[in-house]
Amino acid sequence: MEMVGYRARWVLADEGEGARLVPDGVVVTSGEAIAGVVAAGDGGLPERVVDLGETLLMPGFINAHTHCVSGPLFRGVIEDLPLRDGPGSVIDAIMLPLGEIATEILTVDDIRAIARLGQLEVLKAGSTTIVDMPRTRHEAFAEAAEEMGIRAYIHPYLMSAPEDRAADDAAALERARAVVRDAFGRWHERFDGRGGGRIRIGLGPHAPDTCGPALLRAIGEARDAYKARVTIHAAQSADEVKVMAARFGMSSFTYLDRAGLLTPELILAHGAYAPDEDLRLLAARGTPLAHCPLSFARVGVMASYARFAGVGVTTLMGSDAHALDILADIRLAAINSKIHTGDTAAGTARQLVRAATSGAADALGRGDLGRLRKGASADMIGVALDGAHIQPVHDPIRTMVWNGSGRDVSFSMVAGEVLVKDGAYVRSDEKAIVRQGARALHAVWDLARERGILRDPDEAH
Repeated sequence: MEMVGYRARWVLADEGEGARLVPDGVVVTSGEAIAGVVAAGDGGLPERVVDLGETLLMPGFINAHTHCVSGPLFRGVIEDLPLRDGPGSVIDAIMLPLGEIATEILTVDDIRAIARLGQLEVLKAGSTTIVDMPRTRHEAFAEAAEEMGIRAYIHPYLMSAPEDRAADDAAALERARAVVRDAFGRWHERFDGRGGGRIRIGLGPHAPDTCGPALLRAIGEARDAYKARVTIHAAQSADEVKVMAARFGMSSFTYLDRAGLLTPELILAHGAYAPDEDLRLLAARGTPLAHCPLSFARVGVMASYARFAGVGVTTLMGSDAHALDILADIRLAAINSKIHTGDTAAGTARQLVRAATSGAADALGRGDLGRLRKGASADMIGVALDGAHIQPVHDPIRTMVWNGSGRDVSFSMVAGEVLVKDGAYVRSDEKAIVRQGARALHAVWDLARERGILRDPDEAH
């Protein structure tokens, strides 16, 4: 098997004692794995060496919470609009109706086109692994992920019928088991392990206020039977907090804990509305939290990495359904941490990069991801640091976080396969992916305008 070296001005290597920068380093790959990381001057390089130039070569980001279909669907649609909880909210008035129109009119090929568009965006912005929650009818999402080459943990949405959201009797449990079999079971049988093991199917309960006790019990059963991972939104809105208090007299986190779901195998997204005692419960259970600050900032809500990490919560990074550029969320996580604590040393670039690489890999039980070291999977990115907005470079990690963006990712590799070279996606026609995805989304927006759900830009201030 041919060995190939990838040389860069800086390599963020991990030799078992944490990440360190190797100036003028070379990552040597053999097939899907990393064979070693060496300094270029040490010799012993393979015959073929690819010079990536003034680049930081580092592990690919593991984006712990994405919505690669919803992100493009809502782009430029809900920003700057007043957000209220409950009836009449942006969620009720725009987001849910758009989702319903998408389900109504989009074909399988349309869903695949939109999924490819979102996956292209997230991949080109540096995320080589995603944890995503598509709708259960969107099997084309998994097909697109296999086609695009990205590593994807896919958790199709699971929700209780409205009449079952407080039910926990035997009949409700049987209905819940049927929901899990029909959605998760079907996806798991068809897709788990596809793409040479890059595609993994998990359980995706939507949120505590949309998943009744019976459904959570059925999800726990499936988790144990399949050894599957679980992800869920929780404490993501004030309305959810009110519903859980009224319905069960407890918080979302306590509800999940009593259902047996607060474990290290669960990734809990958001937690922005959780009180400190709930965060301490999360820390005690070892449950990681996917932190997506940009989604909350755009509606005027502060979410702070330092608050979560400060009470011992294992905090990962995600981009949710906004811009699928994890570096944008990493930078905002740093800013919010400093504002929240008043401490300029809170939420450092290295802490946040670690959260989005080796920290996320550990949360997924994948010691072979999130690190550049011998034996790890060859999932890595090169971030170009030669632009006027970046040069000169003193510390490449701080410079990338504070001055760079996903658009500076010039190289991306998953399982030893180069997917992005010189800033361009190489597996297929990038322009065609963008054109086809945009066309499908415009069809949804056009019908939404006809139905009065969306207004023309000049009317929507």
